[in-house]
Amino acid sequence: MSLQNTTVVVLGGSSGIGLATARAAQAQGAKVIVTGRQAERLANARAVLGAGAQAQVLDANDEAGTRAFFDALPALDHLFITAGELVLDSKLAPATEALHPAMDTRFWGAVYAAKYAAPKVRAGGSITFMSGTAARRPLPGAAVATASCGAVDAFARALAVDLAPIRVNTIQPGYTDTPLFDGLFGAQRDEILAAAGARLPVGRIGRPEEIADAVLFLMKNGFVTGIALVVDGGGLLV
Repeated sequence: MSLQNTTVVVLGGSSGIGLATARAAQAQGAKVIVTGRQAERLANARAVLGAGAQAQVLDANDEAGTRAFFDALPALDHLFITAGELVLDSKLAPATEALHPAMDTRFWGAVYAAKYAAPKVRAGGSITFMSGTAARRPLPGAAVATASCGAVDAFARALAVDLAPIRVNTIQPGYTDTPLFDGLFGAQRDEILAAAGARLPVGRIGRPEEIADAVLFLMKNGFVTGIALVVDGGGLLV
């Protein structure tokens, strides 16, 4: 299948894997629409993608905003949802309300997106969620974030049946060089990620473009639905 003349929507497409996916889809002839929470970062993404792309500020946690966004679209072919937050919660010590974003952004954001996008997806189209390898190997000290990945995977499998013939899949990246780690690791970011990469069979962490390539595979292959595709440099092996 080709992405030529299709409409690809990326929720959370202002940076990292989302932006890389939008760029890759655009390079293959798709019209891309990206969203993000931060206006400045979204403006930078729009500059990278050029005048042919559309960009709109949208918080994945905002159900009313998500509904209005998709109501305004005449149709789309492929949807990729990247929104997620990594909240550290060793021994569930943080206040309960501080744990909600880990589940709300990734899982409920996925629910809102699928609910309001599905009626607009054209024949042959797809929905791709992003979880993570934490769904298979828990993240120490991040139990709720780990649970959110597992919830998205189960949700995607169920929707692959319920929304058929729309294809629904999940991408499970391992360590990838994205802005997600900037605030999490601070000044130690590069050192921590280099050490993580050295433990992998491929000897390095992933690049956003490598995850984007796998997402485009899920969009274009019309015989793939209901799977969780791991792209982690062999991380689950070690």
